Amino acid sequence: MKVTAIQCPECKTTIYSRAHHDFNSCECGKCHVDGGFEYFKMGWGTSEKPQSFQVEVDATKEQLYVDWNSGKNKFGVVK
Repeated sequence: MKVTAIQCPECKTTIYSRAHHDFNSCECGKCHVDGGFEYFKMGWGTSEKPQSFQVEVDATKEQLYVDWNSGKNKFGVVK
């Protein structure tokens, strides 16, 4: 499934939001995303604005929601 993601210009972590209230931050904490499939919101504390792009994730929408809702965090960060 394709999801909208960003890559932090500082730590190079690629992150995306799995569910409506999944506020997800990069490893250094300077970039974040929120909104899941409902909307896409991002924030950054770096001098360079991250660009959003599509990334393929090997999971269904339901699996992503369960991953976020259960706190397992198997998905959400692309290394």
